[in-house]
Amino acid sequence: MTDTPDISIVMPCYQQRPFLEEAVRSVLDQEGVAVELLVMDPGSTDGSRELLHQLHDYYGARLRLHFAPDEGQADAVNRGLALARGRVLGWLNSDDRLRPGALRHVLAQLQDPGPRWLYGRGGIIDEHNRPISRYIVWYKNFRGRRFSRDKLLTEDFIPQMATFWTRPLWEAVGGLDKERHLAMDYDLFLRFANLAEPLVLPAYLADFRVHGAAKSSLRIDEHLAEAYAIAREHAVGRGWRGKLALLLHRLYAERTRLVYRWIKP
Repeated sequence: MTDTPDISIVMPCYQQRPFLEEAVRSVLDQEGVAVELLVMDPGSTDGSRELLHQLHDYYGARLRLHFAPDEGQADAVNRGLALARGRVLGWLNSDDRLRPGALRHVLAQLQDPGPRWLYGRGGIIDEHNRPISRYIVWYKNFRGRRFSRDKLLTEDFIPQMATFWTRPLWEAVGGLDKERHLAMDYDLFLRFANLAEPLVLPAYLADFRVHGAAKSSLRIDEHLAEAYAIAREHAVGRGWRGKLALLLHRLYAERTRLVYRWIKP
């Protein structure tokens, strides 16, 4: 690759062959932007690596493959973004997908070279690409239509796969906390919000996939517990506003447990 890409996307990948090709193509088939995709695979044995080599033959240097052990998803994303060359950054899990035209929208909004970020809307699909959980999608769109840090402390309404940022912002916060294994994006977005408010883009940029092997499907209680611990850390020093946010966070987490069966495959 000789030309510097506009956007770099990191894709942590482990044992996700059924969805991997669609995820890769959803990034590299974007039109109107120069994008590179860095796939970080610590040791898949399900045929993912063979498929990635085939895709590399097709896409060439725009698809950068890295096969090495890591310390989890957050570590993989950090390593990938340390190698990335784009001025706008993001990550996409290997079972999710970008919507056509998404990165063109993102690039148009993140022209300022300073520390900026944005999030758009995310759909929810099943393993057969069928839209599901329309109520949950509507609710997240409603909660995310206007941003405030206090509101983010009450629950994570930002779709990770539809969130992008500039390199100066990433460098300023120091990347993901690799000790987080389920809600690392929530912690990252709260740290982003300490420096800059995001632009809210009222457009669908990506889809989150729900399937039986997804971490969010298998470990919902752990995910909610980690998110609450993160909220507690970020609420320190915020007085009554922080206490109210934590109370609401607990209430919303209990509600999520009750409705989660709607999206569980």
